[in-house]
Amino acid sequence: MGSSTAATAAVLLYVAVSMVAAAASAEPQPRYISMAALKGGGTEPASSSSRKLIGRLRTGICPVPFDEMRRMGNIESKCKGQEVPKPHCCKAFKDFACPYSDLLDDFTTGCSGAMLIKLQTFCSVPMGYFGFCGDSAMGITCPPR
Repeated sequence: MGSSTAATAAVLLYVAVSMVAAAASAEPQPRYISMAALKGGGTEPASSSSRKLIGRLRTGICPVPFDEMRRMGNIESKCKGQEVPKPHCCKAFKDFACPYSDLLDDFTTGCSGAMLIKLQTFCSVPMGYFGFCGDSAMGITCPPR
């Protein structure tokens, strides 16, 4: 009888420790948009050539219709024609892009290239422009979900 009580206590202790560990790991983790995604994709270095960027888009069809999104107008109004993004431009970009961070960092979707080409056109800015908005070595820090 004593051994079954000890076994039950051990199981209860294991369950309690597991619940505490699960609760601790449930803390929302920050998300990032990587510097590679901010510069246009994958393992290839960013290039000033739109043709190379368009070639990278062929890796996948992005499910987000960036060209139809009205919220891009907010970025355009805050960033248009600037040589280096100002804080209000970076905030507008972050607010727009962070909900798509998982897709932007998955280079098989082509989403980072699709979004950046559209923004480059709308805002009249060079490729790699939004890389200046990075707030950490990882890239842009997005709020946890």
